[in-house]
Amino acid sequence: MSIELLLCQRTHPAYLQYRNRHYIPNNGCHGQQLHYLVMVDGQQLGVISGASAVYGVKARDVFFGIDHSKRKVQLNSIINNVVYRIEGAPRNVPSQALAIWRKRIAVDWEFLYQVKVAGFETFVIEADLDDGRTRTGALYRADNWSMLGLTSGNTKSHAAADNAGGMNAAHTRKSVCQKLILGRKIKGVALAESYQATWRDPKAQKAVQARRKELLNRDALKLPTS
Repeated sequence: MSIELLLCQRTHPAYLQYRNRHYIPNNGCHGQQLHYLVMVDGQQLGVISGASAVYGVKARDVFFGIDHSKRKVQLNSIINNVVYRIEGAPRNVPSQALAIWRKRIAVDWEFLYQVKVAGFETFVIEADLDDGRTRTGALYRADNWSMLGLTSGNTKSHAAADNAGGMNAAHTRKSVCQKLILGRKIKGVALAESYQATWRDPKAQKAVQARRKELLNRDALKLPTS
């Protein structure tokens, strides 16, 4: 059985048809990100995405040994698996595809963002499913991810996007459902000690865009046309 990942834009129709069926609503994706189609024997069975790490998660910070004073730098070494949906896959394929994704995105992420990947995080909403199963993060544990605990159940709600201040704008706390926290380290890779952010540097942004285009072109001819 052949499992292959194809890098694509998050607006690609083949990506969206699976993404829009995921239990977490498709409200876009912010920050650093890479998105893939999951292909099994040449047939698309799902999608999987990585994005910037969540800023403040105590159990995650302890697991990775994040230094509070270096958080903004060190978090660039961690990828958040924000989406993973796979449908009708044979037994063990979901965890096998996850392992392939970890290796593939670590290489692509370092090329694109110029930072080594030290590990991964994900957040799972535990729930009973219509088919009688329970969503518990089992496929991550099958890939040797560690269960780190539960999120606190509340998050910051920032001021309207058109207000000045961005992430530093006035905010309140709001209640959200608790999520299981899972993580996996890459053996032998330390968290970043330095990182050059690009969002205020047009030249650096242009370089990232060129590298992203190069990555996308590698898989472009293999992508489904509809």
